[in-house]
Amino acid sequence: MMPAKSSGETGTCSRCGACCRWLPLVPIKQCKPHQLHYLRERGLKESGGYFLAYSPCRHLREEPADGTGVTKWGCAIYDTRPETCRDFCGKTLSGGKRFFVPEECTMVGGNGRK
Repeated sequence: MMPAKSSGETGTCSRCGACCRWLPLVPIKQCKPHQLHYLRERGLKESGGYFLAYSPCRHLREEPADGTGVTKWGCAIYDTRPETCRDFCGKTLSGGKRFFVPEECTMVGGNGRK
């Protein structure tokens, strides 16, 4: 997550931490009916066309309160974070695929979609 310029402004990070908490497991459209049933029965979250597992990054840290009443999150290893994290922000990957972008993400704009 990048340092925030202003909360909720498109193209800036609101530091919600969603990108570092939810792990996309499988695209929903690639699942067969029995797999859809299996994953839904186990309560996996569905968002942005993916089944998601709650799996917070071990480097995600809650930041001290800033008086706004909004919980903000940061990366404990931001300056040395892995390339996957550096490339996140909705970039296109090989084959035209994109990283999973949480619906609440303000980095890519327009309800989390670029």
